[in-house]
Amino acid sequence: MLDFLLLITDLKTLLKIIKPLALLLACNFCFISIALSQEKPILQELEKTLDSSHIYDQNKRHTVNLLKKELSEVDPQRLQEKFDLYNRLFDQYKVFKSDSAYFYSLKTKEIATQLNDSSLISKAYLNLADIAISVGMYKEALDYLQSIHIDTVRDVDKPMYYGLYGRGYSDMAEYSGLPDLSQKYNEYARSYREKILKLTEKGSFFNSFMVAYNQFSDDELDLATKNLKSLLNKNLDLGEEALANFVLGQIYQRKNQLDLAEYHYASAAIADVKNSTKESLAIIKLSELLFKDKKLEMASSLIQKAYEDAKFYGAQQRKLQVGAILPLIEEEIVKNIEMERKRLYWQYISVVVFSILMILFSSIIFIQYKKLQKARGAISKAHAKLKETHTQLLIVNNQLKTRNIEIETVNNRLSESNKIKEDYLGFFFTEYDNIFEKFNDLTAEIEVNLSLEEYQKASYQLSRYDLKKEKQKLLHNFDTAFIGLFPNFINEFNSLMKPENQIKLKNGQLLNKELRIFALIRLGIKHNDKIAQILGYSVNSIYAYKSKIRNMSKVENELFDQNLIDNTTIKV
Repeated sequence: MLDFLLLITDLKTLLKIIKPLALLLACNFCFISIALSQEKPILQELEKTLDSSHIYDQNKRHTVNLLKKELSEVDPQRLQEKFDLYNRLFDQYKVFKSDSAYFYSLKTKEIATQLNDSSLISKAYLNLADIAISVGMYKEALDYLQSIHIDTVRDVDKPMYYGLYGRGYSDMAEYSGLPDLSQKYNEYARSYREKILKLTEKGSFFNSFMVAYNQFSDDELDLATKNLKSLLNKNLDLGEEALANFVLGQIYQRKNQLDLAEYHYASAAIADVKNSTKESLAIIKLSELLFKDKKLEMASSLIQKAYEDAKFYGAQQRKLQVGAILPLIEEEIVKNIEMERKRLYWQYISVVVFSILMILFSSIIFIQYKKLQKARGAISKAHAKLKETHTQLLIVNNQLKTRNIEIETVNNRLSESNKIKEDYLGFFFTEYDNIFEKFNDLTAEIEVNLSLEEYQKASYQLSRYDLKKEKQKLLHNFDTAFIGLFPNFINEFNSLMKPENQIKLKNGQLLNKELRIFALIRLGIKHNDKIAQILGYSVNSIYAYKSKIRNMSKVENELFDQNLIDNTTIKV
């Protein structure tokens, strides 16, 4: 009877210990399930749309090919028809690929000149200004617009004429670092938008959008919101839908209603993807909001898509915007990976401890139960069970040792990766600031001389900017930063080479072109096209240099890169 009471007491004690642990594990699984189910429907729709972007691009190319086929069948003497087809091709390309749009805008100018039609020549210059603004060439755009005499512009094209002026000055105000210039450009933009309102039919999309945009500019946010939402209820094409949603996103962001801003930016991005619009600001704005909301995976995916689109389209200002946020997202992802690693480690420890406690208490209950049934037989069986438990504990202990070794290896790799990223992020921002300051000083001097109509001085100042010299300086700074991070890199590199093939540098030279390629590989950049883009070589040249070095080494070609990574040491 006493043994039975002891058993009951042990069971109660065990339940008191196990219950909190079980609740802790159950809460962990609940939190994970809730987090996975909270993704918003609009973001899910955007992900599906992005997955299908290649289909929308194929449709765009199919439309373009049909127009090109129609163009090839036109009689060369029917110039007006050719002009119309070139203009339609320009309209298709202007949001899809800038160099093709520029090509067809030149074609419209060529045909218009042959027709000697001043209104069509003006239309061609409007196309040239349109694409110049889209790629961030604001001076060229203003030159094109200033070469147009308003009397030669058709009534149907006049809203576009003033609209391009307004858009150009608005973009210049956004990227100007000087408040006085920004204010002046915004005033110019506003005056041109007012002219558009007088030239467009009331109730049309262009007129209604301009009214709402002016209200947004004047900080009349509620009124602008009401008009834009009313506009979205109409039958709009994808481009118009994207414009209206984008401005609504800006309004809600200014009002700090970030969920609504996120919704409208995502809606604008969906419309842009379906329209194959590669010059899209909505994706960049949405990625910034998601980054601030700690939705790093989606933010990273969107900013990569924005970078690919900007590179494909050729919009330099979009590349700069992407370059400003991409390093921040990557840094935050690295931090989250480290936090997740620690969380998993402690979760793993908790599970192991819980398992050991379960095994231990199960063994105790088993022994107590057998004592009530049989005496020595129960004790003998309990002893055997304890041996089995001991074996399991040894296995678990060995697994823990193996995991600790793996964790230590991952820690070392993360430490090295963080050191590389820390040094090269600093290098990137330092070089970016230097280049930006030089370019800003140059543009400021040129603008002053242009405003004073001293064109020779402006031309001379422009000719002084030696791109080749700046490139060499950038590479030298890269070499200095890399050797500072890997001081023994050259000796460690040569240790992999045959004695007669070891690299010998000239006086004052830190790295040569071959060493620079493998320096990038040591930093984790392994794709030939990325290395070629950074160093300014062709992909075939990169492949040839890499093959040449590997053939001159003491190790097998396919093992050379990994040997180099393993043998080169980072500065502590």
